[in-house]
Amino acid sequence: MTQQSARRTEPRGQSVLPLTHPREPLLSLVDISLARNGHSVLDRVSFDLGRGETLGLVGESGAGKSTIALVAMGLLRSPAVTLEGRMQFAGHENLLAEPEAGWATLRGRRIAMIFQDPASALNPCFTIGRQLGDPLRRLLGFDRAATRRRSIELLESAGLNDAEARLAAFPHELSGGMQQRVMIAIALACNPELLLADEPTSALDVTIQAQIMQLILSQVRARNASCIFVLHDLALASQVCDRIVVLYAGQVVEAGPTESVLRRSLHPYTNALKSCVIEFDTETLTPPEGGLPAIGAMPAGCRFAPRCSRATALCTSQTPPLRSLEGRDIACWHPG
Repeated sequence: MTQQSARRTEPRGQSVLPLTHPREPLLSLVDISLARNGHSVLDRVSFDLGRGETLGLVGESGAGKSTIALVAMGLLRSPAVTLEGRMQFAGHENLLAEPEAGWATLRGRRIAMIFQDPASALNPCFTIGRQLGDPLRRLLGFDRAATRRRSIELLESAGLNDAEARLAAFPHELSGGMQQRVMIAIALACNPELLLADEPTSALDVTIQAQIMQLILSQVRARNASCIFVLHDLALASQVCDRIVVLYAGQVVEAGPTESVLRRSLHPYTNALKSCVIEFDTETLTPPEGGLPAIGAMPAGCRFAPRCSRATALCTSQTPPLRSLEGRDIACWHPG
């Protein structure tokens, strides 16, 4: 993936690595609503993730993308927040009702996460070898020798040179790109079925971005795993995601195959996001006026209506349902 291809807004018609796996559901979110201190953060979020599929959550900062990833990881639970809805995963009817003991058997082993900032996610007090070896010993029962062998293999598969020597290094001794490769190795240590990647390249330069995204995709495909990317870069999403879910103020406004959604967006917010993408020959940008509504001050009806040129009285009084239209899900009274 070159710097130029990482900035395309029109998808190429297939993923960076073509899918060969069936699309049976691995994860289903059904009407997930989350509130903090009585204020809505997520509102009836619903989407499916197929086995072997890559899905991108896109939208402005504050849209709820990272919150969804944390919910899927079981890191946002009562009593800290109020959660409603159902989350089905590989035979589990509702992970939201799973006790912490049940989540302890899922995190790391079956569901893993690459956090946004590896410098803060990695513990500065422990070596890379200790942090990588901990899930191998604790979750898989490896002995010391097997842990060391497997740790070296994981670092090598993540593209780190001199992997054996890196085991004795501390996080601050590695560059940002190397730290992110360590995070990927840790997340994939137990061969999870679901990988969550929260802005995995936001702090890296564009050349390292391409390498890291290719690495994640190749490792996910090799393991027949599924991946949810949290992304702010719509051009990058067009290159690495089979399907995308567009979020606005905690609601799904459009979702479907990446190619169809980006070639002919039906929701005005998706069109607004596309108009903000910086291309090499871009002369003008047309971002939507205003900003996301504050938590606790959500408008009635469609939450995007105050910023939408298509808004009518219906939009400001009634919330549009998420419905199927032209092979995708859309929440808009006036799509097209």
